Amino acid sequence: MPEQKPSGRATIELNRMTKFSRTRAMHQFYRDVFTRTLDLPEADVLPAHVVAEILHYRNSDLDTMKPTLMAAVTGLEADKDEAIKALMCAITLANNAFDVKNQGQQQAFPAEMAEAVTNYVVAALQKEKSLNFVVAAVQILFRINEIESALFLISNNLSLLSNSAPVLKILLLICLMEEDDNQAQIVIQHLTADSALLGEDPFALLMIVCGIYRLGGVPESFIDFRPLAEIEPVPDYSRYQWRIPHTGNGKTTVLVACDKKYYLEHARALVASIYDTNGTDLNVHLHVYNCDDDLHAQVRELAQRFPGLAISLSAEEVPAVHGINVHYASRRFIFMRYALEQFAAPVLLLDADCLVRQRWQETLRTFYPKGLILTQNDAAPLWERVQGGFLYADADALGFRYLDTVARFIDRNLASGNAVWFLDQVALSFAVDVLPAVDQMQIGREPASRLIDINHRNEAFSWVVTTHKNGDGEYQQYKNALCEKYLAAHEAY
Repeated sequence: MPEQKPSGRATIELNRMTKFSRTRAMHQFYRDVFTRTLDLPEADVLPAHVVAEILHYRNSDLDTMKPTLMAAVTGLEADKDEAIKALMCAITLANNAFDVKNQGQQQAFPAEMAEAVTNYVVAALQKEKSLNFVVAAVQILFRINEIESALFLISNNLSLLSNSAPVLKILLLICLMEEDDNQAQIVIQHLTADSALLGEDPFALLMIVCGIYRLGGVPESFIDFRPLAEIEPVPDYSRYQWRIPHTGNGKTTVLVACDKKYYLEHARALVASIYDTNGTDLNVHLHVYNCDDDLHAQVRELAQRFPGLAISLSAEEVPAVHGINVHYASRRFIFMRYALEQFAAPVLLLDADCLVRQRWQETLRTFYPKGLILTQNDAAPLWERVQGGFLYADADALGFRYLDTVARFIDRNLASGNAVWFLDQVALSFAVDVLPAVDQMQIGREPASRLIDINHRNEAFSWVVTTHKNGDGEYQQYKNALCEKYLAAHEAY
């Protein structure tokens, strides 16, 4: 039986939820969130430059770091000396798991390396089992995707870890991924009962409000979920300015929203990829935030490079506010609802840093249903069940109903100052749940890897950059080739 939590507060009990398949498949980005920072003051006895290399600069070269670690004179008694050095070796090896080490590509942590990390952790805890050591051990094991080992360590040290914010947040993420609602509710109650545990961690707050909504509540702060069930007020669509009118030819229009910087760095290459793969079968609409006359002229010049491709342009003024990137990512879905009505034809929204690889009509023929197509990723947390990088909608009742909810949710939250990380995907994901069951059955759900592939496979409709925006490899090679073919050689891309 798990240990009882002291002071009469709620007991956190762990069950063997599953084989943790969803958590294991989760993107490394999420495992990094609560394991980047390790609170280990015990390491202060080691040379400062060594500690900085491992804990702050995330050095992962154990062959280089271990001799320096082992030679360090700590002044500690033998057991404590061995413990801190073993733990630092574990951390060094575990640094190889960080998302940045693999340029955002999903790669399994090597089994032999995981075994070595685990052995170092065990060796450290056999010598020293203080709170900071155990918390760091849980974080290390979670980072390298040793989920069962991390949970075993938590379950054997519940009293010690009952007020550890990193451990509780890791535990909540696992509960949400594995859809263990009972355990999630216990952890949420525990975290929200003590403001010091929760702090102002935006990712933890995101987990909590989404978890509360899943459990039947309707959060009103941080993210306001009330617009999911309310039909008023409707967003103000008069905010948009048309710069280059849309061609009402009935073709599917690819909608790309960005600011000037992203237009120059990414969107032009996306337009080139659309033309290269689909010719003039698709329209392109650029929705630019804070579009100036210079960019307007550049878009007109760009259109001349692609004969027969209908390129239109609209603008939206967005003031410099906190969370401007959230505004940019989210406001495009409000505009999409408006565009769907104005164009009276299908709209395909893509990220500006996407590159199209296949013909759209040939891809669309393989989907059913196909009136509203969303991404599906069973390894994503509940707020990212629908990703924001791809959305296709016909100008029919289902598309309007869905986008009405999405647009209202985003508009109300941005107006309330809730420019929260993942707001757009929270809207896209939970707006599905409030549709009638018959509507939900008519939604086409396709694997994200088929539509917007971060691993850059040839069969995917499009390629996207990963969590790291500037990478090498096939994506960059394809982008360079497009720019050399269609854009002036002297222009930066």
